[in-house]
Amino acid sequence: MEINVELNERQTVSSIPDQVSQDIETYLLRFKDPKKGLSMLATKSQIHVKTLNRLREKSHNPNYSTLYKLYSCLLDTRDLTHLVTKVPPSVREKLEKTDPQLKSSPLHRFNFDLEADLQKDPCFTELYVLAETRPFDANFVQQRFGSYGLGVLERMIDQKVLRPLGNGLYGQGEVRAPFSAETIKSVGIRLTERYLKPGNSDVNFANLMNVYFESISEETYREWILIEERAFKERVKLLEKPEAKGNIPVFAFTAIDTLLENE
Repeated sequence: MEINVELNERQTVSSIPDQVSQDIETYLLRFKDPKKGLSMLATKSQIHVKTLNRLREKSHNPNYSTLYKLYSCLLDTRDLTHLVTKVPPSVREKLEKTDPQLKSSPLHRFNFDLEADLQKDPCFTELYVLAETRPFDANFVQQRFGSYGLGVLERMIDQKVLRPLGNGLYGQGEVRAPFSAETIKSVGIRLTERYLKPGNSDVNFANLMNVYFESISEETYREWILIEERAFKERVKLLEKPEAKGNIPVFAFTAIDTLLENE
C-alpha cells in the first residue's frame, strides 16, 4: 500500500501525538472525501471517529492498544511483530516500553486475527489462558468441551498457538494474541464467570473481589484510574523476580468505567 512507503519515509516526528496526527492525515490524502476516509478508518480500526479526530488534533495521547488498532490499518497488517518493525521510531519505542507482552515475551509472534476467537469462543479462550498457566491434555479438553473442544485444540496447534510439551500435555505456543480493550473485556468476563469463587472470600489470601459505585469528581476519577494502573504495573514488576513463579494458576481482571451509556 502507498501508506507503507509514506510512513517509512517520514520518520522525523519525535512526539507520539505529532506522529500519529501526521500519519492519519497522510492516510486521508488517499480519499477525495476525508470524512468518508475517516469513517472507513474508524470502522476498520474499531476506533471511534471522535477519538480519531482528537488524534488528528493532537489532543489525545494514545495508549499502546489504540496504536495497535490504528497502525494495523494504516500498514495493512495483521501481524503485530511485523507492525512493530514498520511503525515510525517514536511509535515503536512507546509500544516496546508500554506493552507488557512485548517486554515479557519478545520471542513470540503476535497476530491480531486471534482476537476474534478470544472474543467469541469460550473454549479457545480457556485453552489459550490455561496453556500459559496450567498445561493440559486432550482428555481434559474432551471432558470440558467435548468433540468441539478437540477440534479447537487441533486448530490451535495448527496455528502454533499451542504446542505439545511431551507426555500428552499441551502448552503455550509461539503465536500469541495482542489484547485490545475489547478482548480484555471478553476474556476477563469469561474468566470471572468460570473461575471466580465467591465461597473462597471467607478464606484469607484465597482471592480478592470488590465492587464500588459512587458519583465522584473528574480529578478523583482520574486518580482512581492511576491507582489501578500502578497496581497493575506492580504486579507485572513482581513477576520479574525468579522466586515469583510457582504452581498456582491465577488471573486478575480489573475494570473502572463510568455509569454512562454513551459518551
